[in-house]
Amino acid sequence: MSFRSRWSILLLLAFLAAGKPVGAADLPEVEGFPDRPIRIIVYTSPGGLIDVTARRFAEIARRYHDGHPFVVINRPGGGGIVAFENVLAQPADGHNILAVTRSNISKMVAIGREELIEAVDWHSYIMDNPHVLITNTTEGFPDWEALYRHARETPGDQLWLGVDIGGVKHISGVRMAEAADIDMRWIPYSSGGEAAAALIGNLGHVYLGNPRDSLASDDLGIAVVAAEERMALFPESPTFTELGIDGLEGELIWRGLALREGTPEPVREWWTTLVRKVTSDPDWIRAWEGEGVNLTWRGADEFNEIVTRDREDFNRYLREIGLIDDEERERSLLERAGAPPGVYWLITAVLVLNALLVAVLLRSRFRAVTTEMIVLAGLLSLSALFYIMAAPLPPPSELDPISARGIPRLWGLAMVPIVFYLIWRLLRHGDSTETRHSPLGLFGFVALMLGYVVTMPWLGYLLGSLLYMPAAMWVLGYRRLVLVVVLTASWLVFSEVVFRGVLHVDLPTARLFR
Repeated sequence: MSFRSRWSILLLLAFLAAGKPVGAADLPEVEGFPDRPIRIIVYTSPGGLIDVTARRFAEIARRYHDGHPFVVINRPGGGGIVAFENVLAQPADGHNILAVTRSNISKMVAIGREELIEAVDWHSYIMDNPHVLITNTTEGFPDWEALYRHARETPGDQLWLGVDIGGVKHISGVRMAEAADIDMRWIPYSSGGEAAAALIGNLGHVYLGNPRDSLASDDLGIAVVAAEERMALFPESPTFTELGIDGLEGELIWRGLALREGTPEPVREWWTTLVRKVTSDPDWIRAWEGEGVNLTWRGADEFNEIVTRDREDFNRYLREIGLIDDEERERSLLERAGAPPGVYWLITAVLVLNALLVAVLLRSRFRAVTTEMIVLAGLLSLSALFYIMAAPLPPPSELDPISARGIPRLWGLAMVPIVFYLIWRLLRHGDSTETRHSPLGLFGFVALMLGYVVTMPWLGYLLGSLLYMPAAMWVLGYRRLVLVVVLTASWLVFSEVVFRGVLHVDLPTARLFR
C-alpha cells in the first residue's frame, strides 16, 4: 500500500471519529437498556428554565448514545405532582427520568405530598443559581440602599413580586426580609415573566427571581445577590454578605435529574456516566454562558442530603408563616387511608336511586324511556365515582384554594342537579316515545361503567375506552357498526388532541403490559 493510500485512510478514520463525541463508546453496557426512547419528564409547560435545561440535555445526550432518542415530555400540573406520578406509574427501568428543581420540594411539603419526595431517586444535581432581588432602575430603585431606605420609611408598604405562594422563592423572600428586618408584602404571579412585566410597569418595588430574569429588559437591574461572592456576569451587584446581612448564601434554586426509586444499579451507573459526560461537554458549558448559572455536578448521596435539608427547612418555614395546617393535613391523611366522610351515604343514595329507577322502568308506562334512564343512571353513578375517587388527592389550602381534589368533585356535583332535572322531565313525559330496550340494560350499562373506571389503571385510558365505548353503545341499542367505530375513534382522537395535547392532562397508561 502506497504512502498516499495510507494517508488517505488515516484521514478518513479521523473524519469518522470526529463525527462521534469522544467517549461515546465509554457508556457502561447494560443488557436490554435502553431498548426504547428515553423520556425526560418536565413538570412545567414548554419554555421555562427547567424545560430549556431538559431540552439542552436531551440534545447533547443523543450524541453520546449513537443518536438514541431522548424525548422531552411536558406534564405540568400541581407543582410537579402530575410529572412525579407519571414517572412513578412507569417501570423502574431507567427509561423515564424527571427533570427536577428545588421548587418541587417546597410544593410537595406545602400540599402534604411528601411521600412523592421519598418515592424518587434523587440521582444528579447538575446546576444552581442564586436568588436575586431585581429592581426597576429607571423608575424604581437603582440599588439596594434606595430599596432598603424605602422599606424603613414606609414599613409594610413594600411589595415584593414573585411566583407562587409557599414556593421556594416565596420562602426565600420571607428569609431575606426577615434577615434584613424588612416588613414586605409578597405578591404572587403565575410566572416569572408576568412578575417581571409587573415590575417594569411599576406594580411592585422588587422582583425576587433568577439572575437571567434581569436580562429581559434594560430597565431591570440586580440590587443584591444571595451568594457567597459576586457573580462574574453581574460584577456591580453586591451580595447580602457584603451588605452585612449574613445567612442567605444558600438561597438558590437547583436543578437536577431524578429516577424512580428501585431503578437497577447498572442502569443508575449508566445514567451517572451519561450525566457526567453531558455536563462536561463543551457545548453544554457554552450553552449556559451568560445565563448566570453555576454548572455544578453532585452525585446521589450529596443530592439526597440537600433534598433532606431543604425538606426540613420548608416544613419549618411554611409552618412559621401559617401555610401548613397540621390538623387539615392529618384529616387529609386519614381520608387517604380510608373512605372520606360522607362516602357511605353517597354510595347508599346512588344504589337506592338506581334501584328506584329500575322499579320505575319495570312499569309499562315508563318502558319507553328505558335508554334515557340508563344513561342518566350511569351519569349519576359516575358523579358519585368522581367524588369518591378524588378523596386521595390534595385538599384545598391557602396555597391551592381549588386543589386537585376540587375539579373532579366539581364535575361530579355539577352533574347531580342536571340529572335530576332530566329524570323529572322523562317521568313527566315518559309515555311519549317508543323503545325496544329492556330496563335490565341499566344493570349492564352501570356494570360496564364501573368496570371501565376500575380497570382503567391496568388497561390504560386508550385501551379501556376502546373496549368500553363499543360495549356501552351496544347495551344502549346502537347496532350500526360504522356508527360505533366512528364515535369510538372520534372520542379517542379528541382525547389525545384536547386532553393530552392542549390541556396536558396525563391520561392513565396501561400497567398490564409493563
